[in-house]
Amino acid sequence: MMGKTDAYFCILSYLINKDIRVYTEMMHAETILRSNILDNYRGLKNISKISLQIAGNNPKVLAKASKVVEDLGFQEININCGCPSPRVVSGNFGISLLENPELVSECVNEMKNNVSCKVSIKTRIGINYEKNDEILDKFLECLNKVNTKKYIIHARNAIINKIPTKKNLSIPKLDYNRVFRLKKKFHKNTIIINGGFMNTYENNKILEKVDGIMIGREAYKNPWIFDKEYKSDYNYKKDIVLSYLNIIDDKFKKIGFNFKSVEHLYNIFNSLPGSKKWKQLVNLAAREKKLECLFNYLRYNKLKCID
Repeated sequence: MMGKTDAYFCILSYLINKDIRVYTEMMHAETILRSNILDNYRGLKNISKISLQIAGNNPKVLAKASKVVEDLGFQEININCGCPSPRVVSGNFGISLLENPELVSECVNEMKNNVSCKVSIKTRIGINYEKNDEILDKFLECLNKVNTKKYIIHARNAIINKIPTKKNLSIPKLDYNRVFRLKKKFHKNTIIINGGFMNTYENNKILEKVDGIMIGREAYKNPWIFDKEYKSDYNYKKDIVLSYLNIIDDKFKKIGFNFKSVEHLYNIFNSLPGSKKWKQLVNLAAREKKLECLFNYLRYNKLKCID
């Protein structure tokens, strides 16, 4: 998720559950090659459990960027062929690639010639409001020829230039049956379903029909859904958040304050006593670029940073 599943969120997720796989926010291949966007991922303990989602449509550029990604320790690169935002569509990548499987196949082939890590695809079940199995079936048929094994399918059509991208997260309705039909036809492929899932413990019937479930927005709103212990008490959560704060505090001493890393904690104590005060302190920490008030609140329940 753009602006959400960054390196800091990966750190927080690892502290909650060391076994889950996290997919990064989408990064364009050119950005990977020309910027320091990957610096915060260096040295992460769970790098092998993080899949980098890459964007682009140039096979050579994607291959070069993939080498940089693999050299950092990533073991899976996921090509985004599903983003419907106008900016992405105007660049002829994202969901545009669903209609150009030959180009995607060329990209995958070039990437595999340069890296040994896994290459997977994330896309949607269709484009605009048309219900047509053919477009996605042809996409997989073409990609399977270059030995693509894993697909993550958002069970909703992408609507291009007709509604705001944010609305496309809920419109049109999800169609899980389309993904089930896809798995039945392409039973040798790993098919992961995405869209609308709110937890990890009511999905046994879904998992009888596909190979896995990706949870998006709810994973960011409430990462505790991945807690194996299913604990909701304050002290348990407090210890994990303190560990996270210690890690990012050490990072800040070397590279400076990062607003997004603190924003990840905004909803972390939802439904618990003190949640409102905690959110106020998160905002204060972001404004003052200091973590002291968060540490004090958790360690001593004293707001020492406020007069």
